Amino acid sequence: MGSCGYLKISCVLGIIVRIALKLWAYSGIVLVICFLLYYFYGGYFAFGLLVFALIGIFYHAQDNFLYYPDLPTHSRVYVPVPTIYGLPYENVNIVTPDGITLHMFFIHQPKDKQHKSPTIVFLHGNAGNIGHRLQNCVGFYHNLSCNILLVEYRGFGLSQGSPSEEGLYIDAKASIDYLYGRNDINHSEIIVFGRSLGGAVAVDLASRVDYADKLWCLIVENTFTSIPDMARVLLSWRFINYIPLFLYKNKACQMRWCLLL
Repeated sequence: MGSCGYLKISCVLGIIVRIALKLWAYSGIVLVICFLLYYFYGGYFAFGLLVFALIGIFYHAQDNFLYYPDLPTHSRVYVPVPTIYGLPYENVNIVTPDGITLHMFFIHQPKDKQHKSPTIVFLHGNAGNIGHRLQNCVGFYHNLSCNILLVEYRGFGLSQGSPSEEGLYIDAKASIDYLYGRNDINHSEIIVFGRSLGGAVAVDLASRVDYADKLWCLIVENTFTSIPDMARVLLSWRFINYIPLFLYKNKACQMRWCLLL
């Protein structure tokens, strides 16, 4: 092979080597970029997924911290009846607009007084069932001479469904609609009594334009302005003060300003 052929081969090999070196350089740059993206943005992406997962858990687990239908044990199975305390009553089952069957007790005055007596709609707290409120009803019945409608929220006692903030509001409205469907009570003297969580539900009911005129009186006991406010008082975790309102599944309820006449 002459010197000319050798030079040609050397030139070709040199070009190949240079191309290979450039390709390796480009490949190395690409690998470094991929590694950096994974290290920085991949970590942020994973962290973002973790944050969203925690937010989702926090949002959907709130009902478990707010509603205790099984406390005391067997509260979803055994509901004490008013006859235990000598109170005359009717077992009532109604269907809400969203198709949930609710169980209620209607404790009534003697027939000659029933249509003249005021009627209390009892909205209980976040645990147990309507049977656990019968001792209170004994005092209402004898001292106030009133009828009493004990409302069992969805997911509590013998009512169907699962408890939720919006569901409780629907249940309260359905109870008023039920009373207005009866012709043996005084529609002009319907009193809504809410205790604890029931107080928040009662306030929401009274704040609605289409139901405010149907109520004679609103009474709340041991209630609160909102679930976020209650969480800030009961829990000492500082981060709660920085949780935005939209992350609370249950606002239940923010007190509304109402014009009282």
